[in-house]
Amino acid sequence: MEIGATGNYTLPTEQQKTKPSGFFDQDTFLKLLVAQLQNPNPFAPPEMDQMMNQAVQFGIIERLVGLEQEMRTMNRSFYMARAAELIGREVVVASGNNLVSGIVERVTFNEQGANMVIDGREYDINAVLEVR
Repeated sequence: MEIGATGNYTLPTEQQKTKPSGFFDQDTFLKLLVAQLQNPNPFAPPEMDQMMNQAVQFGIIERLVGLEQEMRTMNRSFYMARAAELIGREVVVASGNNLVSGIVERVTFNEQGANMVIDGREYDINAVLEVR
């Protein structure tokens, strides 16, 4: 998620949603835990404390993943509500080297963010310079 100096929000791209290399995701952690339980070392049986710690870590990871998903949903809802507030308002938009002003007719959403329609033409919502 990026927020510009003017408070503009850009929806995260698929590349930004992926985890950096070196981090385990929930599925990898679960697979390792199951493999460890299925193939115990007979010379060093697992300690109960260690197994409990792993189960707690798994629970924490699961809750964090759920929290992240809820935050994404809330951020998207907030962004959509803020964009929808522009409908019917007069705005000034930077379009190349020109400034365009007009009434926002509607707002459309896509993976990259939102566009607004002024006089039948779409403009990136992040190009808004002024709301009147």
